[in-house]
Amino acid sequence: MVKLAAALLAAFMILTQAADGLAQTAQPGPVDRVLAWIKGYRAKPERHLLPEAVKALAENGAFQESDAAGVFVGFMAGVLASNPDHAEKLVMKMLAITSPEDNWAVVRAVAYSGLPQWRELMAKIPRKAPNRQTMVDAYLNGKLPTLENFVVKNQPSMWARMGATFKRSEPQKLELEPSPVVMDTFWGYYYATGSLLPLSHIVALLPWAGDLNDAARLTLGSTAKFSLAHNSARDNELLLALKESRAHQPDAVAPHLDEVIFAAETAEIGKLKNDAAAALNDLRMKGPAYKRKISWWGKLGEGAISLGCVAAAATGQVQLGIPCVIGGATYSGVLRYLSGG
Repeated sequence: MVKLAAALLAAFMILTQAADGLAQTAQPGPVDRVLAWIKGYRAKPERHLLPEAVKALAENGAFQESDAAGVFVGFMAGVLASNPDHAEKLVMKMLAITSPEDNWAVVRAVAYSGLPQWRELMAKIPRKAPNRQTMVDAYLNGKLPTLENFVVKNQPSMWARMGATFKRSEPQKLELEPSPVVMDTFWGYYYATGSLLPLSHIVALLPWAGDLNDAARLTLGSTAKFSLAHNSARDNELLLALKESRAHQPDAVAPHLDEVIFAAETAEIGKLKNDAAAALNDLRMKGPAYKRKISWWGKLGEGAISLGCVAAAATGQVQLGIPCVIGGATYSGVLRYLSGG
């Protein structure tokens, strides 16, 4: 997860640098030109160039690893979403010039586009790409999630962790969980459309930058924080959008967004990276915060977590913010269970 996040940050930096002229060469290659074109697309939306851009990316291996292609898939989806009357023509042309190994990206872009007619368009894809029939069916049958299924879940409390052990499992709803590649996809969609919806999903991940219980969530939250600050420092339109959204953010998001805006306006982006690295190192060295809290209660030696508390948590009857404190001999086993892996 950390490696993926690092790769994601590198992709953002390359994308921005290509457009700012920081990575120019005397004769920029195809990928350099595509990156610059993506960065400037909203100012000059030349949709007819999308198939050729996808072809250049494919020829340079951009779609060989799906985890590294999110920004391009998101951009393709955004272009399609912005051009509903031309979407089918663009899709069929992209399918015609991409190899069977790479055309998965076109299928996913259609699913992620959010077009009102994306299902009808998806159903036509096997005519040009019969090798993707299984993937097409999975999207049409709801077995693969789209961007509309994106969900950010809160970290379960200690009581929820306890209660989940005793609850019956329920059928899982189709969800697109946060990940580096999904975050990357949202950025690609934003570059194509300027839409605030993908940005709102990235902003929603900011509270995870303070999650000291889960390394994956901490990494994703920190990546969201850094990427927002890094890109808004070079995109005044984005910075203004973040500032305007500040008044409507929940309490868990607002302080992190304040740090993003401050870092962008003061060119102190590096501090966010250093803070994230320090938090991750602390998590690795000391373990999750909730385990540390449990250990603290165990060392207190003045009470116990009883099986009655566990049952109450399972039925949703526990309202206290601290463990039930009573006498008994059961607490040590429960503490070991909660502190375990």
